[in-house]
Amino acid sequence: MSSLERSLCCLSVTLALACAAACGQPPAANPAPASMPAMLDVGAPAPPIRAANWLNGKAVQIERQADSPVIVLTFVDTSAGPSRGALPALSALQERERQRGLICIAITEEPTAEVQKFIEHTRPPLTLRVAIDDQGATARAYCAAIGVNFRPYSFIVARDGTIAWHGHPQQPELVQYVEQLLSGKYNPEQAREAVHQALTTEQLEAVFREAYANQAWGTALLALDRLLEAGAPKDRLLRYKLAILLGEQRDQAAARALMAEVLKNYSANARLLNSLAWDVVSTDRLYFQDPEIGLQLSQAAYRASGGQDPAVLDTYARALHLLGRLDLAIAVQEKAVRLATEPDRQAFAQRLAFYRRCQELQAGLTAEP
Repeated sequence: MSSLERSLCCLSVTLALACAAACGQPPAANPAPASMPAMLDVGAPAPPIRAANWLNGKAVQIERQADSPVIVLTFVDTSAGPSRGALPALSALQERERQRGLICIAITEEPTAEVQKFIEHTRPPLTLRVAIDDQGATARAYCAAIGVNFRPYSFIVARDGTIAWHGHPQQPELVQYVEQLLSGKYNPEQAREAVHQALTTEQLEAVFREAYANQAWGTALLALDRLLEAGAPKDRLLRYKLAILLGEQRDQAAARALMAEVLKNYSANARLLNSLAWDVVSTDRLYFQDPEIGLQLSQAAYRASGGQDPAVLDTYARALHLLGRLDLAIAVQEKAVRLATEPDRQAFAQRLAFYRRCQELQAGLTAEP
């Protein structure tokens, strides 16, 4: 199992305790209410499998009998590498433990014909059963309910029909808890704690990078929030969060709420305020959504620095320039040049020359060219 795949599964577990998000491939973008449904915690009843079709074996129903099999239910996308890599190991696990009462099931929302073709061409042959999800009902009951929006992801269902563990299918814990259940040594409290504690900053970072690369903005925002709660360095995280809210989701209200939070909690942090301001005033897709955010952040950075940080002055001058106040932009940029050292001084001087040229051109404009 790669470190990235382990990170993905660990984040999903942690986010399950704080949110519910839509399930899909690629990951959905909208985070859901901030609570994990109790019915899907370890030890709670497992939802039924709602399948439109079964391949590679007969249908399986989740029972609540002492002699029922232990079930490993894995949500997959057979067109994607991570799922293709996980399925052979699950098939082999089932073959090793079949006589002791283990059934492994893959469930997917893909078209039946495509999945059947995948099964027929897989070598060595897969022996696990595959359920074609009925309009995503099973995925919603399991994955969406705990905030998992990637594939593959596994749930172990105990003989009594309760959820015994969930995580990435290639985590060693899957085999560990299967063995405990089959041998009668399963400890539900230990499993529950393992699920709830599957979190590190490194794992969250990996999940954020993956979500960002896949444009899974909801998942990325959830990862950022968890990183912020964990005390990770805030400058970069808040910059990403503002960029996603303003530039990707175009959620002006949420972006303004974040700005208000930053202005309240970090009013003395000129570096952070300036970084956020520069991102907005130097990036069209952010600035065009709400120019006031860039202005307020740059003004706050100016105040926090006492007007003596040349980088902050340079950012504020750009905000003024964008708003058409060339006279003020030039005055602020002149101060930035005086205070700066090389190589910043040269770059700031070039921008000063640009603002002055814009002012000259502005003076010669008329309504009728």
